Amino acid sequence: MLHFKSKKMIVPLWFCLLSALLVPTLAQAELGGSGGLAASQAAEQRAATERKLENRKKEAEAKKAAEAQKGKPAETEQPAAVQQEKPAVQ
Repeated sequence: MLHFKSKKMIVPLWFCLLSALLVPTLAQAELGGSGGLAASQAAEQRAATERKLENRKKEAEAKKAAEAQKGKPAETEQPAAVQQEKPAVQ
């Protein structure tokens, strides 16, 4: 490193060096961490894919329930017809 004869020059040089090293770190800390924008976008994308997966699961369950109910009304209609015949017989 350079050798300075005056101590008056060393103090301002150290101050400049430290401030140059610390300013980017302080700026990143104010923004919310290192790479704040990319990290937040990645988190939003993950949340969106999770929501899509949940919606797909719900839709699949709804389809299964609808298919199951389509078969049940036909079975329940027959006993209802039998019940209607009984009062007519009495």
